[in-house]
Order: sequence, then structure tokens, then C-alpha cells
Amino acid sequence: MSDARTSEAQQRRIEELIAALETLDDPHAREPAKELLQVVLDLHTNGLSRLMEIVASSGALDDALVEALERDPQVSALLLLHGLHPQDLPTRVARAVEKMRPLLGAQGIQIELIDAAEEAVAVQVSGRLQGKHNTVAELQQEIERAIFEAAPEAMRIEIAGLPEVNVHELRFVPNHSDVTSRTEAGAR
Repeated sequence: MSDARTSEAQQRRIEELIAALETLDDPHAREPAKELLQVVLDLHTNGLSRLMEIVASSGALDDALVEALERDPQVSALLLLHGLHPQDLPTRVARAVEKMRPLLGAQGIQIELIDAAEEAVAVQVSGRLQGKHNTVAELQQEIERAIFEAAPEAMRIEIAGLPEVNVHELRFVPNHSDVTSRTEAGAR
């Protein structure tokens, strides 16, 4: 399993276990378990926060290191979980949109960032869809995936212009010489 998949599976398992704690009927078991989880999370937050302070005070926290931290899905997710990510949500979303531009542009789609906040991220798309995606729904899924990867704390993603995106159908159109040679062959 890849590091990203392992991290996602671990995050899902944590959510499942927290939900299971909430359903315990016995408050004598539930409350200490929840407190234990909170103490462990606080311990990690404090340790990671101190680590980031040490790295920053050493002068090592430059743009290259910040980008390396962002690119690593496990490190980025851990920093986000503890509120320690070196980039704010608008910056991370703007980078995700910039990264999507050439890929979507090759498919005839333009994308612009309208707003980036925790409550909602808004983008505008336009163009004529061609190439990799067969449907507007696939395009929507790719945009949402890229933005949620960069900003998992975003509550929702609004994609304006999506219903107006034209889907280009690729059809085989024989050239004139192919039609003429088939017609002549059939006449013989």
C-alpha cells in the first residue's frame, strides 16, 4: 500500500474509533478513552509545534522545505491535523488551482480561483471539455479531489460554470479519398 493510501486508511480508522467511542454506553469507559485520545493528540501537537519552531529558528524553513513538507501527503496531513501547516488554506488552494491549470488547459478547460475559505472554496471553469474526461462529472471529481487534497478542512467546493462546460465528442470522420476509394471498390 502506498504512503498516501496508508495515511488515508489510518485517518479513516481513527475516525471509526472515535465514532465507536461516542457510542459506548458506559461513561466510565468512554470519558477516560476520549481524554486519553485528547492527551495523545495534545502531546503530538506540542511536540510537532516545537519541532517546527526549531526548524524555523535554525533558518532551515525556507521555500524549498515548505514545498517538500506540502508535497509529502503524510507530513502535510499530520501538520494540517494539528493546525501547524506552514501555508494557510488560501495559499494551498491557489497552488492546487495553479497546478491544475496546465492539465485542464490541455483538455480545453480554464479554471480560476474565486474564493478560498474553510466554509467554501469557489472556482470558475469554462471551456470545451475534450480529451481525458468523458463527462463533466469526471471533471468535477478531479477538481474536488485536487482541492480537498490541498485543503481537507474545506467544508465544500463550489464549481461555477460546470453545467455550461461543453463536452467535445470525438468522432471518426473519414477523409474524402477513403470514401472515394471505397465507393469505387464497391462499384467494381
